[in-house]
Amino acid sequence: MDLNHPEIIQALLAARSGNLQVNILVSLILDLFMEVEALREALIKIDGSLLEPAADEAKGGSVLNLAKSTYQRAYLDAAFETHNNEGEYGGLDRLLARFYPSSADDLGRTWRECLLLERLGFSANEIDEYKTMAQAAEMSS
Repeated sequence: MDLNHPEIIQALLAARSGNLQVNILVSLILDLFMEVEALREALIKIDGSLLEPAADEAKGGSVLNLAKSTYQRAYLDAAFETHNNEGEYGGLDRLLARFYPSSADDLGRTWRECLLLERLGFSANEIDEYKTMAQAAEMSS
């Protein structure tokens, strides 16, 4: 079953209840998404090593500007974004939107991996070619 990010966030938030185990699992899942997003973003931005000094991006002299490495910068950005409710969607919704598209194609497929392919710089044509190849691979025995 392919779900989109609005459906996932709705289900996760609805799952929070008086059940401690469910609440813990939902928290763990969201924490893992934040960590994976920080790692993805660090790898996208990296020029050499995770330990190289982070690029200065002025954030008003706050703790968000204290990163000493690319990974620290990426983690602070990802963590802060989960709390940032500015705009049409909340922070958790925007985080999940980086992993799950907001809608499916005509066949009901979300092609989750294509979101990261786009962030990695693949063109729309290259992503379409990837989809064609992936569908062909699914048909091979």
